[in-house]
Amino acid sequence: MVVEMMVLAGVFNIGDFIPSLEWLDIQGVQDKMKKLHKRFDAFLTNIIEEHETSNSKSEKHKDLLSTLLSLKEETDDDGNKLTDVEIKALLL
Repeated sequence: MVVEMMVLAGVFNIGDFIPSLEWLDIQGVQDKMKKLHKRFDAFLTNIIEEHETSNSKSEKHKDLLSTLLSLKEETDDDGNKLTDVEIKALLL
């Protein structure tokens, strides 16, 4: 998936150079990127869910994701909590 993302990010997209054609998505780059985004999102959601279920069984294993998930429960001074979207962004 990472290689696919890098290839799509570097491909020549006519819509980037002629903005009036961007909505047509002639080459299908935007559609491919949206599909890839959904796959990445599902992948990261699966990792988070697996980690939450396995982490509830044993508390002795601490890593970055465990720490981020524990911060999800706490609020900061302004009353904000860490969301799943923010955790996914930090994992990327």
